[in-house]
Amino acid sequence: MNEPTKNYYIIQYSPDDEGVPHFMDKTWTPALPGYDIYTAPPHQNDFAKKYALKAKSYQLNGDYLLNDNLVSHEFIELCNSLNVNFFYIPTDVQLLRSKVPSKEYYLFFLLDYLSILDQNKSIFTISKDINSGKLNTPEDKGLNKTYYDAIDLFHIKDDVSKHLFFCQEISQPVCSQEFKVKFESLGLKGIEFILIDDNYKYDAWEGW
Repeated sequence: MNEPTKNYYIIQYSPDDEGVPHFMDKTWTPALPGYDIYTAPPHQNDFAKKYALKAKSYQLNGDYLLNDNLVSHEFIELCNSLNVNFFYIPTDVQLLRSKVPSKEYYLFFLLDYLSILDQNKSIFTISKDINSGKLNTPEDKGLNKTYYDAIDLFHIKDDVSKHLFFCQEISQPVCSQEFKVKFESLGLKGIEFILIDDNYKYDAWEGW
């Protein structure tokens, strides 16, 4: 089990317009099934055993292409070394001019969806239904999780022990310090890490 003082980080996409594109127009064969990763992990049985991806990009060398749910073989190995709960599907990638990337790629989905906010030690505002005024929580509305408008102080539960998972409070992947250190020591690329500390604040409406 992780120590209570161990740091955790929000994972965000970090494009460089080279091997980690801001946006990648692409075509999947066969077509991907419908899913909503923000509410629950998709079901592996809904997917094909293998996919082909035509990407309108001249270069691709990122290891965690978060916006496209693509990861490299090196990233898969890192996850396996830390017992991350996930599933992956081999994906043949073809770039512009019929080029292929130097790395092997896979569709990748996290399976651990965790609530890590210690409500007794945190400062937050739960969102309300604009029509009924009820809180958007499992208790009041039968939802699958609690929805927050803001978290001004995010104190993480002491018993969190996973190294990479989808955080239900903020609908983003979160990792342990050990995962971050190993990712960086391996020279992997494609993401940046935002520390969840006393200075971190979550605003569900930021950017709208």
